[in-house]
Amino acid sequence: MNTVDPEALVLSVAARLAEDQPYADPSPAERDLGATGLTRLAGGDLGGAALLLEPLGFTLERGIDAASGKPFALAVAETDATTQRRWGLYLVDLSAPPRLSVAVPHPRSDAHTEELGFRLWRAVPGSVLAMATVHRDAVAGTADHARATGTLFHRLWTGVLGPYGVPQVQPHGFADVTAPEQVAVSTGTGLLTAVAVAVADAIAATGLVTTRAWDGTAGVGLRATRNAQGIAATAAGWVWLHVEHSRSVRDDPARWHPAVDAVAAAVTATRPGERAP
Repeated sequence: MNTVDPEALVLSVAARLAEDQPYADPSPAERDLGATGLTRLAGGDLGGAALLLEPLGFTLERGIDAASGKPFALAVAETDATTQRRWGLYLVDLSAPPRLSVAVPHPRSDAHTEELGFRLWRAVPGSVLAMATVHRDAVAGTADHARATGTLFHRLWTGVLGPYGVPQVQPHGFADVTAPEQVAVSTGTGLLTAVAVAVADAIAATGLVTTRAWDGTAGVGLRATRNAQGIAATAAGWVWLHVEHSRSVRDDPARWHPAVDAVAAAVTATRPGERAP
């Protein structure tokens, strides 16, 4: 296992995504092996993780994130042009037990969301970053990790992190013409939590026009009611957040950097399972 720059790797993988890529979900047995391997990765058992993940085509790395000083473990699926095993990139902060799931189902297609996700991972100790490594529109849209349930990306949430009380935040993006707001925060169909309220209030405090699905101000198309991870979270009572950013916000680091930092501060300061007053 060699030391790599995790930010550079995340961005380079996202940059190579394209709509014409092949893709196939892992089989149930492969998902079982992958989930167990990622559980070991999240627990710091890198040798055990390698035994399970490398036969599935994953490359494992470990190192220190130069900017934050955080020790990390990384598993990234095959990304060559012909592979169907585009089963995700998983980056674990080993400085603390898992505390936050940062999930990026639409890198590149929701432009810059891989950057938002990585900044959030870097800001919250104990974060686990899960990023799709296939374009959402590949294979006639069946590769969309926010809608599919047969992915390892989904299984990490439903079988590993969600059941252990780790909240999930998903950064997404929408076109400026879609809705007038700059950021929309939603819990999908789930119950409102103190984390959701704190996140929305913290983003709004940076000066961005922020709407909320739970009070009806968010655009109908920005409420994430069909997101597979959100539906699973609702059924199980897990804490889950969907944060949509307009394209003009995502194109301007001077606006989205403070917004992501506000999310990190709010998540860190709030107990995950606390319900909103």
